[in-house]
Amino acid sequence: MAKNRNSDPSKLTIMQLVANSGGRCQFSGCNKKLFIEGITMKKLNNTNIAHIIASAPNGPRGDEKFSEKLSNKLENLMLMCQEHHKLIDERPNEYTVEILKEMKNSQEEEVKKLLDEMYYPKTKVVVFESPIKNKLKAKVDFKKACEAIRESKKKPDDIYPLTINLECEEHNYNSNGFWKSIEGKLERVFSKKIEEVYIDYPSSILSIFPIAPIPLIAKFGNLLGDKKTIDIYQKTREPDTWKWLSKEKTNDFKVKKEKIGNGKKVAIVLSLTAEINFERITSVLEDIGIIYHLKAERNSVDCIKSLEDLKNFGQKFLSICDEIKNTDKEEEVFLFPAIPVSAAFEIGRRHMRGAHPIIHIYDENNGFIKTITIGGR
Repeated sequence: MAKNRNSDPSKLTIMQLVANSGGRCQFSGCNKKLFIEGITMKKLNNTNIAHIIASAPNGPRGDEKFSEKLSNKLENLMLMCQEHHKLIDERPNEYTVEILKEMKNSQEEEVKKLLDEMYYPKTKVVVFESPIKNKLKAKVDFKKACEAIRESKKKPDDIYPLTINLECEEHNYNSNGFWKSIEGKLERVFSKKIEEVYIDYPSSILSIFPIAPIPLIAKFGNLLGDKKTIDIYQKTREPDTWKWLSKEKTNDFKVKKEKIGNGKKVAIVLSLTAEINFERITSVLEDIGIIYHLKAERNSVDCIKSLEDLKNFGQKFLSICDEIKNTDKEEEVFLFPAIPVSAAFEIGRRHMRGAHPIIHIYDENNGFIKTITIGGR
């Protein structure tokens, strides 16, 4: 037993500790309930108040300078079961001050998140999956999707997502038949699943998690429109998460209008994830006169790290659409994108039929191919 123990924590401090820990053992991985016996389920007080820096200088992790100062301080106390209190004090060299502080902070942060979540608004999780290039299977990890939603201060309304899974094995990806078929399937599934959600629950919040070809995501965004509360998420590989990597603006986008020839057609080139050479455009689209080139200052797969980046991109893209419609007086435009899924969704969702030109979307698959049209038939 350590000698020269300093003052004990007050009842208020102990109450705060119990509240912060949720009444559970704070030893990492334990989580034992400390106010109920595990076998008989009888109520009792089985709490142990453990010191990170011992109350006495000669105690486990004791310190001549800080033992007295921190003896009764909340930040120096942990709630533990008897077993783990005994363990950390018998092995102070293994369970150091730094390790115990990490255990305490991590456990209390998790308790806080769970309690805060009680008041988060519910959201319908919508998983949209379709094989990339009609070859690579798409799969959204629902657990990681839920983690991203909680990071956005919302909670799933169900233990299962609403899943849209589209495949079209009867046609080649580069064929008109493929895009006509897959677009029709999307429209039918949307009418059956998504529109019914809004009929039953008009004020629903949707959280969208897409892994699908870019044109199909743009079409999905267009079907949803911008009149409802919708959150879009974007997966990154490193780290492996659906959470937005930043809350701040991390990139910028610049637009350059370039005269290409004497043709009448107008194209938009989006160089976000990679640079697109104009020769690849002119090789598949004749009679081009003007190209609007929207480039990211930082071209990469993570060119859009935050909702602020996405908002910035969306504003630049809509300004191009407005200029094509109102200045160039053109009713249609041809879109060549190298963009992340969030940008594709934003293009479709923000497009306004009649106010913006009809958009013919191309996709890269050993050269650009024409796919889906937004805003007209």
